[in-house]
Amino acid sequence: MKKSLILLSLIAVTVFLLYPREQPFGEFEINDVSKGHYFVDSVSTDRYDSHAHVEVSITGELDSAATISYASLPENYGGYTYELKKGAVNIFTHYDFYAGDKLWIKFEPKGSKKGKIRIKTQIH
Repeated sequence: MKKSLILLSLIAVTVFLLYPREQPFGEFEINDVSKGHYFVDSVSTDRYDSHAHVEVSITGELDSAATISYASLPENYGGYTYELKKGAVNIFTHYDFYAGDKLWIKFEPKGSKKGKIRIKTQIH
């Protein structure tokens, strides 16, 4: 009986560790697009993990231009920058070879006064 219980416990732990889990994601909203915003996503990953893939979704609408950039290092060093134009925003992007356990996101208005931006990140 005791051996069966131990074996069953080991199987349960193995299944739990190997069962694919949905990755958590970071979600940020910019309701005042006339001001700059800076976010650090440390929610969508476990600390000290090694990662191979980052997904970023940027959606919303602007009345004028803005810039959004993100990187896996502070101050967006070596990151990606998108020039957003007036109208609907719908960007989905991903990149590989991610190092670290955070994602730095920076929004800068370039004349935008009205609108809303939603950013969703997921680090695998």
